[in-house]
Amino acid sequence: MQGPSSPSPRCLVLDLGGGSGRAMLAEWGEDGLSLSELHRFSGYETRLPDGPAWDLDRLLKGIEEGLGAAARAGGVASVGVDSWGVDFALLDETGRPVDQPRTHRHRRGARGLEALRTHHEAIAERTGAQILPFVTVFHLADWARRHPDLAAKAQHFLMIADLVAYRLSGTPACERSLARTSGLVDFRTGAWSPKILALAGMPSQPFVPLVAAGTRLGSLKPEIAERFGLGEAAVVAVAAHDTASAALALAPQDDEAFLVAGSWNIFGIEVPDGPIDAPARRAGFGLEGGVEGRALLVKSFAGLLLLRALRDQWAAATGEDIGFAEWGRLALASPAPAGVPDLSAPAFLDPVDLVGALRAADPDLSPGQPGPWARALYEGMALQIAGGIAAAERLRGAPIRAIRLGGGGARDETLCALIAHATGRPVLAGPVEASAAGNALVQFASLGLFPDITAARAAFRARTPLRRYEPTRGLEAA
Repeated sequence: MQGPSSPSPRCLVLDLGGGSGRAMLAEWGEDGLSLSELHRFSGYETRLPDGPAWDLDRLLKGIEEGLGAAARAGGVASVGVDSWGVDFALLDETGRPVDQPRTHRHRRGARGLEALRTHHEAIAERTGAQILPFVTVFHLADWARRHPDLAAKAQHFLMIADLVAYRLSGTPACERSLARTSGLVDFRTGAWSPKILALAGMPSQPFVPLVAAGTRLGSLKPEIAERFGLGEAAVVAVAAHDTASAALALAPQDDEAFLVAGSWNIFGIEVPDGPIDAPARRAGFGLEGGVEGRALLVKSFAGLLLLRALRDQWAAATGEDIGFAEWGRLALASPAPAGVPDLSAPAFLDPVDLVGALRAADPDLSPGQPGPWARALYEGMALQIAGGIAAAERLRGAPIRAIRLGGGGARDETLCALIAHATGRPVLAGPVEASAAGNALVQFASLGLFPDITAARAAFRARTPLRRYEPTRGLEAA
C-alpha cells in the first residue's frame, strides 16, 4: 500500500448503463474518492425489425471518445469497465459479432423461457439464476435454435463489459460477477456449466475463461495506447456487473439491504457464497456474484427506465420535455392511485406504449395528466421493494432495519421518500455513482493503493455522506 506522501494513481472508470455510458476520472485523496465525468454518451440502444438491439459500433465510439478525454486530462494508470448484466455478444474468428446483439428486453427471451420450461428448476438450482425472460440462458437458447449456422461460427462469448475490455486489452475473458448473471455458470465449480450450455444448444468452446475482480488483463493494446497517448495503462477486470460494483460501494451492514436504483431496481442482501435454497428460488430471488467471497441474493424489479419511457412518450405526444425532478414533483402532487399497477406484468417489460399499459392496468388514471401516471409508476416501484423486504426477512429469519440505496435513483427524492413510506424502513441514499465508485475501488486495490478490495471498501464507506429518509416523514421530506 502506498504511503501517505505517495501520489495516488488515477483511474479511468468506464461505467456503462442501458441508457448511457460514462467515462469518469477517479482519484483518491484525503477526503476519499473523487469522480469527475470526462465524457457521457448514449444512443447505443437501437431497434431492429424484430425488436430492441445494441449498436456496438456506437457504443465503442463512445468508449474511444472517453479514452481521448482521459488522455487530455493527463492520463491514467488503469482502465476498468462495468456494465449491465445478462446481455452478450458472440464473436467470430476476426473478432466481429456473428450477429447484432439484442437487448434483454427482446421477445426471444420469453420464447427461450418457455422452451426450457421443464429445466427451470435445474437451471436455478445449478446456477442461482432468477427464472425470468431477460436472463442470458433463455435468450441464447432461442437464438442458437434459430441460428445454428451463426452459432457454429462463434469463437468467443463475451458479456458487454467483457467485450469492451477485450477490445482494449486483446485478452478474451469473462469477469465472474458479470458471468454469473447469465444463468450459465455453476456456482459450485465457479466455471461455465457444460450441462446448461448444452441445454442452450451451445458448444463449450466459445466460452472464454472466467476471472475474478481485480485481475489484470494486461495493458492497453499498443495501437490503442499510441492512438490516444495513454501509455501502458493496465486494463483491470473490475466487478464488471454494475450491480456487483454498486453493492461493493454501498457496503450494507448485516442488518441492511441494498437497492441499486437505475434502469432496473436491483434489490438484495449480501450473503456468503453457496447454494440458493428452494424457498429463495420460489420467492423469485437469484444468487449473483459479489467480490472476495461474497454473493448477492437479489431480485430484479422494474426501475427508472419506465419513468424515462413515460418522459419520452409525453414529449413525443405534446412537445413538452419535463425534467426528471419535475416528474417527481408532479407525482407527489397527485393522489396515490386506487390500484397500484403490477410492474412485473409483461406489458412493462418492453414498454413501447407505456401510457397504454398504465391505462389498461387502471382505466381510472386521469387522461392527459402526467402526474397521476408518474405517481402510479413510483407507487408500483415502491410496492415491489416493500414486497422484496418482506420476502428477504422471511428468508433470512431476521429483520432488515434499513435500505442503502445507490445509483441514479439516489438523487430522486420522490423515489427515496416513497420507498421509505412503503417499506417502513429508513432509506440511506448515496452514492449516486455507486457502480462507478465500486469500479474505481477495485482498480485502486489492483494498483496497490489498498491491500485488498475489502480495505478499499471500508475506507470508502467511512468517507461517504448519505441522505437519510425516515419512513414517518418520507413524504413530507420529499
